[in-house]
Amino acid sequence: MITYHSLGYYGLFVGLGAVVLLTLLPNGSRAHRLLSRAVLAALLVTAAIVGLSY
Repeated sequence: MITYHSLGYYGLFVGLGAVVLLTLLPNGSRAHRLLSRAVLAALLVTAAIVGLSY
């Protein structure tokens, strides 16, 4: 079962890994665009889950 506590930890670790990958990938590459959109979507979903839980 995924709790809010684990969601925060998974988001933190995955987010840090994604930021490292974003710094290593070239700016114009397709992988950079895809990863940046995926990170933004994950942040929005996490914010929506937390916001709707209150």
